[in-house]
Amino acid sequence: MDIKHLSVSASIAMLTFSTATQAVLGPIPIYLNTEYRTSAPAIGSISSTLSFDSDDIEATGANTFLDFLSTVPSVGLVTPIGNVPAVFIRGNEARHTLFLVDGVNIHDISSTDAAAGYGLSTIALNDIEKVDIIKGSGSVLYGASAVAGVISITTKKGANGKQVVASTKFGTHNAQNYAVSASSGDENSFIRFTHNQYSSDGINAQTGDSTGEEDGVEHYATQIKLGNQHHNISYLESRNKTEYDGFGGADGGELSDRKLNTVVINTTQELDDHWQMFGTLSQTKSKRDSGANAATAGDKLKSTNIALRNDIRLDGDLFNVGLSQTHIENVTDNLKHISQEVFVNWQKNITDLDVNAGVRHTKHNKFGHKSVYGLGIAKYLNNGIKLTSGYNTTFNAPSLFYLENSPSIKPEAGKNVEIGVEKQHRHHLIGAKLFSNKVKDSIAYDGSWNGANDYENTARLATNGVELYANTRINNYDIDLSHHYADSKSNGQTTQSIRRPKNTTTISLKKNYEKFSSRLQIIKKSASLDDTTFNGVGDTKLKGYTLINASSNYIISANTELSLTIKNATNKHYTTVVGYNNPGRTIEIGLNHQF
Repeated sequence: MDIKHLSVSASIAMLTFSTATQAVLGPIPIYLNTEYRTSAPAIGSISSTLSFDSDDIEATGANTFLDFLSTVPSVGLVTPIGNVPAVFIRGNEARHTLFLVDGVNIHDISSTDAAAGYGLSTIALNDIEKVDIIKGSGSVLYGASAVAGVISITTKKGANGKQVVASTKFGTHNAQNYAVSASSGDENSFIRFTHNQYSSDGINAQTGDSTGEEDGVEHYATQIKLGNQHHNISYLESRNKTEYDGFGGADGGELSDRKLNTVVINTTQELDDHWQMFGTLSQTKSKRDSGANAATAGDKLKSTNIALRNDIRLDGDLFNVGLSQTHIENVTDNLKHISQEVFVNWQKNITDLDVNAGVRHTKHNKFGHKSVYGLGIAKYLNNGIKLTSGYNTTFNAPSLFYLENSPSIKPEAGKNVEIGVEKQHRHHLIGAKLFSNKVKDSIAYDGSWNGANDYENTARLATNGVELYANTRINNYDIDLSHHYADSKSNGQTTQSIRRPKNTTTISLKKNYEKFSSRLQIIKKSASLDDTTFNGVGDTKLKGYTLINASSNYIISANTELSLTIKNATNKHYTTVVGYNNPGRTIEIGLNHQF
């Protein structure tokens, strides 16, 4: 389906689930959220992790969460106008990256391969407190889809006192973004209300469209959260209307109309000085209509999850023990996925050595019993050098969509190995990571499009690569350099997997000067391939390209800030998916005021 990429503002707590084997609770809330941080985050020292707080996100000048992801090194984001967003971490498939919001999976049940897909367009940038990107397999800790990595989003809660923030942005293609949040709270209780609304005329999505018509988008989301330090509840309602072109670029008034609502209840209990318990109950309902004026009714989808996690500290050892049950249902077609999971993870710091080991077991209503396990070690040397290594196995069940079209399809299973070295010296950091990820029984379209058994388990997906990174501070400039190489091949092919450049180089410079804060980023991507004959092989070569993005914020007063963002400053024409256009130079200006 030709869905437009222009992403939108929406509330962050949306909880659409994809595969029934994805647990809602993992150790991310323990180690990477400020709310649950412990004194011995061993896994944080072992995993390859990038962390961004709200100030970091604002500095990118991003207008949406997808805009922000496009600025992150090693995150291979494909978001052409008129197509579904996809994230390829370390050259793996989009469904192999697990997205969590406050510890809950946001994958889109309605998407073909159960990747985050449309769910990425529902994340409100102004409601994010922190984003953590964990690269590498993590199925033991975070659930089934964490084959290649995890992107975890922590949302804001009530402020310390009362606070109202209103912001607006206007930009190229008549883009308009309005957001308001009101919160009140202290250490005993909080309440937070947010409303976000985004619209844009868009651009002509498909290159084959000779009419010149534009494909616009409208989106709104409203959320309320309330609770205290032990219990909280949230409700989200969102709607997204996106115009798209029909086959060959024909304009038949095609519209995607997606509705979603979610309810989440969280509880935390500190049973004693050594034992803390976390529980979550959530339910999501969604429906997406499409076709001319969205007249073709889509399936009704529902996901319900209940999960419990225990954190137990004993003499320097930290044990994470959790269990969950997930019920995913296509109500229209009466298709169900039910899974029950239990995991045990152990972490310990032994002098200059951090150790992490764990196992997760899944009982699936269709695929029976599956287990995965992992081991990670970090070693610290006296000269500021840290050595890391990790080994993990993975399991990923096919989505309801896959099973509906190809009932005999099997789960994916894989192995991931990573070794790294990093040196820290005052204001300088330099490091390198080598990784290898092998997925057998990888799922792919068979090229037939006959409505029966359209998907099959290919031989394997093999990805090998290296990440080089450095950051430093020179003359009050913060400088970040990175280069990512990922050789990804599927089904025994000799060519690179489609839409995944082998090389990506990123240079970022940031400086604060009195009331100004400015950022310049240069992103260079090598050539890639795309599949134009639907045979699963890259048939068309896409040229490499370089993008230059700039942003600047100006503090007008203690409560008011002005922002200016220029994306693709050189107006570079480039292609990431054959047949779809990308925006040229875009300019956005915004105003943020705190009452």
